[in-house]
Order: sequence, then C-alpha cells, then structure tokens
Amino acid sequence: MNVPEVVEYARGLKHVAFADEGKWSCSVDYLAKIKEAIKEHNLNRVVIASCTPRTHEPLFKQTVKEAGLNPYLLEFVSIREQDSWVHMGEPERATQKAKDLIKMGVAKAIFLEEGEEIRLPVQTDCLVIGGGVAGMSAALQIADQGFQTILVEREPKLGGLLNRVSTVSHDHGVMPAPEIVRVKATLVESHPNINVYTDTEIESLQGYIGNYKVKLKTNGKSSEEALDISTIIVATGMKELEPTGQYEYGSDSRVITQLELEELLRGMSGNSEPLYGTVSNRSLLKVKDVVMINCVNSKNETRGCCNIGCSISVKNALALKKLQPDLQIHILYRDLSMVKEEHFHLDEAKAAGIKFIRFPDDHYPQLVKEDGRFVIRVYDILLGKELEIPSDMLVLTTAFKGNETVGQIKGYLKVSANSDGFFQEAHVKLGPVDFPSAGISLSGCAKSPKNFKESCEEGMAAAMRVSIPMKKGYIEAEGIVADIDLTDCSKCSLCYKNCPFSAIQLDENKQPSVIKALCKGCGLCAADCPKECITIVHYSDEQLLAQVEAALEESPEKKILGFVCHWCALGGVDMAGVSRLQYPSNARLIRVMCSARVPIKLIERAFELGAAGVLVVGCEFPTCHYITGNYACEARMNRAKKKLSKKGVDPDKLWVDWCSAADGPKFANIMRDMVKQLNLG
Repeated sequence: MNVPEVVEYARGLKHVAFADEGKWSCSVDYLAKIKEAIKEHNLNRVVIASCTPRTHEPLFKQTVKEAGLNPYLLEFVSIREQDSWVHMGEPERATQKAKDLIKMGVAKAIFLEEGEEIRLPVQTDCLVIGGGVAGMSAALQIADQGFQTILVEREPKLGGLLNRVSTVSHDHGVMPAPEIVRVKATLVESHPNINVYTDTEIESLQGYIGNYKVKLKTNGKSSEEALDISTIIVATGMKELEPTGQYEYGSDSRVITQLELEELLRGMSGNSEPLYGTVSNRSLLKVKDVVMINCVNSKNETRGCCNIGCSISVKNALALKKLQPDLQIHILYRDLSMVKEEHFHLDEAKAAGIKFIRFPDDHYPQLVKEDGRFVIRVYDILLGKELEIPSDMLVLTTAFKGNETVGQIKGYLKVSANSDGFFQEAHVKLGPVDFPSAGISLSGCAKSPKNFKESCEEGMAAAMRVSIPMKKGYIEAEGIVADIDLTDCSKCSLCYKNCPFSAIQLDENKQPSVIKALCKGCGLCAADCPKECITIVHYSDEQLLAQVEAALEESPEKKILGFVCHWCALGGVDMAGVSRLQYPSNARLIRVMCSARVPIKLIERAFELGAAGVLVVGCEFPTCHYITGNYACEARMNRAKKKLSKKGVDPDKLWVDWCSAADGPKFANIMRDMVKQLNLG
C-alpha cells in the first residue's frame, strides 16, 4: 500500500493533531519517538495503525502510559494482517482500505475514556471440595506454601474412588491403591496447615474471590459459624455409570463392571476388604473364562471416549492372570486408547496369553445363554468372521459421570457442567483448570475421567492457579469492564442471570452492581440490556457506533461490515494475514472482545447506512473465551435476522460464523463466499 498517502490522509482527519510514518514502530527508538510526540504535541488520544493488536497492543499501552497518558486512551488498528498482507495484488484498494480502517480508529478514539485496573484483596484461606487423590494433592501443594487449607470430604474417610480400586498403574508396574491412600491421607491429616472434615458436605456457599462465606454440615449437624474463604478448588471426583439393562447387568451376578472387578481383586489380593457393594460375595474360584467388553456406554452419539477404560481393562486382565494363571481372558475392543506409559502393560498382557479381539463400531458383541452358560458372539475385524467365546464372567468397561454433589456445587458457584455431570473448564486450552469466575479451580475427575497420575498433576495445577492471587494478596482485573447506570434500570435481572463470570450482584432491591475485579468485559450484559443501561469500558455503544458510521461513510453498497471477537475470530483473521491468503478487500472489521458484545441495533444501523452485508464471527463451538459468549451471540443473531426481515432487509445479508484462532483459510473462504453471494465481485 502507499503508506505516505495513508499518513497524509490521516493527518487531514478531524481531531487529528499529529500523524507520522514510523518504520519498525515497535522498536525501542520509535517507541521513544512516540513518547516525545505525545508530550510535544500535548496529545490526549493515540491511534497506532500497524500490525495486529493481539501481539503488540500491550507494548504500545505501556508506551503511552510512560508518556503520561492513560493506556485506555490508545486505539489499535491492524493495517498489516487485515490489509496489506491479504490484498498484495490490489495496492490501490489496500490503500483505500487502510484509510477507512484508520478513519474508523480515529472515530472510536474520539470517544475513548480513561480506564483503570481493578484490585480486590485476597487472603490465604483455600477450600478444597473433595478428598480423593486430586483433592489431597491440591491440599498438600497449597498447605506446603504456608496457606491455610480446609479439605472437605463427604465420605467417612479420605481416598475417594481409590477406596474401591485394587491397584494403580505407574510407569513400570502397579502399586496397591490402599497403600497409596494410607500414605497420602497420613500426609494430609498430619499437616499443620490442613483442617480435614470428613463425613461433611457444603451446606451453603456465597461470595466471590477473597470473600467467600462457607457453612459446613458434618455428620448431619450444621456448623454454627460460616468460614471465611478466599479461594476454592473443586475436586469432587466421579462415579461409574452403571450399564443397567445391558448384557443382563443387574439381573445376573456373573455380569459386573470394571470397578466391581477392582473390588473383587482388592479383596482377593489381601490388600483389604471392599468397602462398598456386594461384590465381595462373588468368587473367582470357579471361573475359567473371562470376557471384557470395552466402550460400553461410551464413544457413541451420547458421549465420547471415557479416556481410561482401555488401560483399566488391560491392567485388571493382567491382575486376574497373576491370581489365576490358567484363566482364559478375552478383551473385546473397538480401538485401544492408551498413553505411551501404559503400553508396557499391553505388551505384558499379550505375552501372558490375554486375547484381544477388535469389533466394529456399529456391531457390538452379543450375549447369549447356552445351557445356562454365557456365550459372547463377536465379529473379529482382523479375522473377518464371527466368533463365539464361552464366558463364566462378563466384565463391562463402562463410562463415568460426575458424582451426586455436582448439581449442588454448580448452583453454589454458578458454574457449568455437561450432561454427564462433569464440570466445564473456562477454556480447554487457555484455562484448563480454571472456572470462569476468578479464584475457583477444578481438578481431577471432577472435570473428566483421569488416571492416577493425571489426577495428581491436575490437583497440583489447580493449587498453583489459586495460589497466585493468595501469594500476591490481591487479584487485578483489566480495565475493560462493565459499568451500570441505574437511572433507567428496570431491574429485569438479565445481566445478573446471564453473566458467565458471576460478576454482577443484586442488592435487596434487585438493583445490579458490577464486581469489577470479576468482570472480564465480554459485553454480553450490555448487548442484552433492554434499557441500554450498561457500558463496557473501551467498547461502548457510542464508540462502536462511531466505527460503524465511519466505515460506511463512503460507498457503503460495496462494503461488508464485520464484527470479530478478539480471541479466536481475530486470531483467524491474523492467521490469514500471516499466511498471505488473498481475499477480496470489501470487509471493514471492528474488533470486539466477544461476539456476544454485538447488539442488534448496530447491525440495523449498518443496513440503514447501506452496507452490502454484515458479518459477525465468534469462537468455534463449543469453546469460547467467555464460556457462553458464542451461544449468546448465536441466539441474538437469530433474533436479529427476524427483526431485519420485518424491516424489509434480506436476513441472508447478515452472516454469522465461527472461526478458531488457527483457521486462517476458513476466514479467507468466508470472505470469498460472502463477496460472491452478495454479488460484490
């Protein structure tokens, strides 16, 4: 593009007091020049037009701050990834697009207001809910740092699911589960910084990071006083999903689950007697043939892989062989999903004579009875024929689900869980052990089925996450937050109900207020507020509207106005730029923190101004940096299309799509398709 021409254009825009072309604008030398220009020209707003804000915006924020300006008086415009790199063959159009993007940035900058980071004090008391291996690992990690830890377990003793397990796999063998529990529980119960409450449940829990009030119920008796808690770790574990009605489970004692087999092995190995159920009444003495069927109730249209079933079946088959070497054991599987460290078990099992038979995804084994004895009919993919295998005991490797406390904890903490009762992390990549609300982490099998090693590691990871604010003594939130003007508030409580981070609270009169240290600035509340009482700092309606009007001031019929979320969609835009993927130059993009920030009125205004089309792009489902942001956006865009149709606007001119941060080709294709269908070529 013709950069000097763009600079000259910027210099002539209303309210622009100074414009300059900088080479290597992020270099130390030019950053110093920016600070000098701010002071010399007494500038009170700054627009940087260069690369993507996703990489360099913090650097320029710090620069204007060092020059004496509030960092929120900076607007960042991408004329590289969004323009020069993707329109390399159209220099004149790229130049014009750069002018428009800068005009949009200046229009927004006029309305920028000062912002500030918000601090909330955090003390050093942590509540760990769940006394399994993840909870105990988390508690020890926190306590070893000198923080006070309260560990709550609803069962009479610590250990969780390990109290029903015989052995635990490690890198080169197995360890007895009772011994692991004994050692771990002793460390926890003897630690001076840990208070252990067994046979205890959470009776009530209110507040937010640094200010939680928790009441416990021990042995059915409620505590008189509430505990002051600063941070929380959820490690509530999981339970086996009983395959009731399948393969005659529940009606024939010869059909058991892997967990019930673990209890049998636990008793027979002399480790200890099983704690639960009636499996101790069963005997392996008369069993000659054992068949295990993997992927029962998992890896189907309802739920995915259970993650640990394959390794459990192999481990337990080996344990049976060691107890009774003459046993005939068959493992029937769809495919074997085992991590690298577990493959030695597989080799050992094959060497021990355990047979592995792979069956098709759509043709599960069948159980038939012949003269009172089990026969399992299974189609062997490798042999290409159906086999009949006799069985004295059928072991089902079934799926798992969250335990009974999930619904209660979910309500207390205002967090999400899936249909199987497993809690949902804030983001699978960006926040794997975080909940949306600050100061709450999750670990172990509360999130998904995990093996012993993974549960320990995740317990420690969760401990490290909540230790950060406790170590610092405060939590600090970015200044992009919601602000509520109660003048016209109708007290509808939509903002309170819909906030993914529980950052809005209601007083006794149902008037909302923002806990700004918890607010992430997604803007969902502002876009949905029927009275337009909510403003998002740096992304106000006024600022976004100024960008819309600036973008469509000239030749709107040739332009596509786009709203892209900062995290994933803008990442896709940037990746298209980095990859030099060429696409039409019609789009003028407006950055928002989340697709949920886009209100219907801005879309309507764009079409009123003559836009050829409007594009809204958010994070690829099911992930979203703001948890439910893309879901909220999708619902609102469906409403927007209906409103546009009633106003005589073709709803097909509003495009809504989802793009991951790595998918530059997808964004480029969206632009090509949109230009083609809108006849803008």
